[in-house]
Amino acid sequence: MRIQVHPGTGLVDRDGDTLLVVPVLRTAEHERVKDVFAVCHRSDPTGHARIHSLRALLQAHSPAELPEFALLLRSGPSLRVLVHGPVPVLVDGHEPGGFAPGGDGTLVEHDLDDGTWLEVTVGRTPEAHELLPLDLRSGTVPGAGVTLHRVPAGRARPEPTAAVPSRSPTSATALRPAVRFRTVPLGECAARAAGGRPVPGRRRPPLPVAGAPGGGASSPGTAEPEVLVEGVICPQGHFTDPDLPTCRTCGTALPPDGHRLRLPRPPLGLLVTDGGTIYAVTGDYVIGRETERAPEVVEGRARPLPLRDGARSTSRVHARLTVTGWKVLLSDNSSANGTFLSRSGAAGPWLPVTPHAPVALVHGDRVRLGQRQLLYDTWRETAVPRGHR
Repeated sequence: MRIQVHPGTGLVDRDGDTLLVVPVLRTAEHERVKDVFAVCHRSDPTGHARIHSLRALLQAHSPAELPEFALLLRSGPSLRVLVHGPVPVLVDGHEPGGFAPGGDGTLVEHDLDDGTWLEVTVGRTPEAHELLPLDLRSGTVPGAGVTLHRVPAGRARPEPTAAVPSRSPTSATALRPAVRFRTVPLGECAARAAGGRPVPGRRRPPLPVAGAPGGGASSPGTAEPEVLVEGVICPQGHFTDPDLPTCRTCGTALPPDGHRLRLPRPPLGLLVTDGGTIYAVTGDYVIGRETERAPEVVEGRARPLPLRDGARSTSRVHARLTVTGWKVLLSDNSSANGTFLSRSGAAGPWLPVTPHAPVALVHGDRVRLGQRQLLYDTWRETAVPRGHR
C-alpha cells in the first residue's frame, strides 16, 4: 500500500504492520498518546494482544483523557480498522456499511477484505491541492489523516529493463523514517549543582534562533530589555509559570508549595511563518506588511514581524503580539482582512480575533492574517513519543 499523509498538526505513525492516525493532538492528551504509541509498537504477530491492550487502556481512562485515533492493522488477507472517537473513515469515497465510529469511548472495528477496496481515507479529507505525491514508508510525521492506495501487484516496484539501471525508481517518492531526537528547550533554564538541585543564580545561555537577539540580523533599537517575572523552578530545573499545574517546557508536575522567585523571563515560544522564518517570543511584536515604521518599533518597545505577499492581503500593521507576564496575547489592529485563530490545524474552524479582546495563544495555535499564516510553538517535549526521543 502507498500511504499519503494529509497535512495537519496531529500525528501519523507507520511501524511494520500498523498505521496509527491521531488527527488532533491536544495538550491534555499527550500522556495518553504516548501510551497508545507504546501499545501499537509492541511485538505481536497476530495483532490480537495489541487490540486487547487498547481496549484495556480505554477502560482504564475516561474518554476525555484519551485522544481520538484510528489504528489500521494488517491481519492476514484483510485490513482491520479500529477507531476511537469521531474519526471519519471512507472506503472508495463512501462510508463502509455497518461502521459508525462514535464518541462513547469504545473501540469500533471494521474489517476490509483484500480485493474489496482500492482506497481508504482516514481523518480529515483534504483538498486536492493540499496533498503531495509522497509515500510514508515508516516513521512518525505530523498529519491530520491518511489515504491508503492499493498498488496492483507488479507495479509497486517496476522491473528493470535494458534502459533502466538495476536501482529502478519506485512509483512514488518515499519519506525518510522519523529521526530519533529529543527536543531541546530554546530558553534559558537554571543550571544544577553537583547534588542535582537547581541553582537559580547560574544560567545557561539560550540557543541562537533566527530573528532573535543575537541569532541574526535585527533592526536597531528592537532588542527588548531583560524582564524579571515571578516564577518557580520545576523538578527538571526549568524556570516556569507558577500559576500552571505543570512546567511549560517539560510538562513535569509542579509542587503546590513551590518557592517563588523573580528571574529573567525565558523565551515563551516560537512564531513560525508559512515561509519558514522563526521568531523567538521574548517580547512584543508588530505584525504586518510594513511594520518597521510602527511607533512601537521605532521607539524600541516592540520588534517587527514582516508578513508580505503579492496580493497585499496583509495590512501595514495587521496585528499585535503582546507579552504580559507569562502570557502571549494576540490582537487584531482593525486590519482590512481580519485576523483569525485556529486550534484544530489548517482546516479550522477559524475564529476571528478582535482589536478589543486579545486572545492568549497556546501551543499549536495557527494564526491567519490575510493569505499568510503563523504557527505558535512552545516546544513541549511531551508531544514527542518516548520511543523517538
